[in-house]
Amino acid sequence: MTLEDWGWNEKRAEEFAPYEQEELNPGRVVRPGRGIYRIAVAGNTDYERDARLTGKAIGRGKAPAAGDWVAWREEGGTAIISAVLPRRTVISRKAAGETSREQIMGVNVDVLFVVQALGGGRGFTPRGLERYITMAWESGCLPVVILNKADLSEDTAAEILEAEAAAPGVEILACSTLTGQGITEIKRLLPPGLTGAFVGPSGTGKSSIINAVAGILLADTGEVREADSRGRHTTTHRELHRLSDGRLLLDTPGLRELQLWGNADSADAAFPEIEEMSGRCRFRNCRHEKEPGCAVRVGLEEGIIEPERFDSWLELRKELRWLESRRDENAKRELEQKWMDIARINRQKKKGKEVW
Repeated sequence: MTLEDWGWNEKRAEEFAPYEQEELNPGRVVRPGRGIYRIAVAGNTDYERDARLTGKAIGRGKAPAAGDWVAWREEGGTAIISAVLPRRTVISRKAAGETSREQIMGVNVDVLFVVQALGGGRGFTPRGLERYITMAWESGCLPVVILNKADLSEDTAAEILEAEAAAPGVEILACSTLTGQGITEIKRLLPPGLTGAFVGPSGTGKSSIINAVAGILLADTGEVREADSRGRHTTTHRELHRLSDGRLLLDTPGLRELQLWGNADSADAAFPEIEEMSGRCRFRNCRHEKEPGCAVRVGLEEGIIEPERFDSWLELRKELRWLESRRDENAKRELEQKWMDIARINRQKKKGKEVW
């Protein structure tokens, strides 16, 4: 097993060159944990091993995520992670709850499969899909929408049209792990050597799709409750799987809700028709209300922009602006605390007291 089997390439080798001079080794995080990480390394038989994290070397908020490339060293028979290489793509959401903290779901992913489930009461809505597409474009990955459980749909063609309207320019696949529909197309979009991740609400069948693509049982699956058509968190952690044909698949836990991470402009890529018309407005800071020369209002009047899409765009931007303000407040408090700590240390030094 070589590192190339896990996605290593010339670009990564260039980034790793400074660490190589320090006699560190490269590896890729297969499964993150609390202090213990499973990493893939080069080797004949033991090509995966546990590694510990040195917090001082990584820094606050920089813990490795599934898919990260890291630099590690051998220390007393234990692998110690010393650094995380630059991330090419990052799949993030706002952590659940009142906190304004980023939760990273996976990194260095090439194709992000957004899985939605068809059939009565299974959660697929154009507005919900728009949230996932916003996250997908913000991540830097190539998004693909999978409408799973197509065998339960009464009108798959109509639901594909709905998805196409909610995700302009994104490839839409109807899929059924029961019949095998769409599995070949997923493989086509994720050739060997690339990394794909699957995200979506719980109960949409992400793990079943991974098993179908792999041809073997890789991820646990569970039944969907009849009462509300929702699934259990059958995937409870993030894990990178390597298939025998060279494909790399990242499974993630299902989400009860998706709270976005980014800034107000993050929503624009998911609404290209609005973004295009916004560029034609007379004023750069146009709010698209009653300003003269507003091209977006013209687009609404002429049917170029659907009112539901416009309202959704406004709501997402409002949500992301609120998140920005919370993050700015947190950054201000952290800076104030930093200067307070510096002032305290200087006072102690003047009094001849021990600082630490």
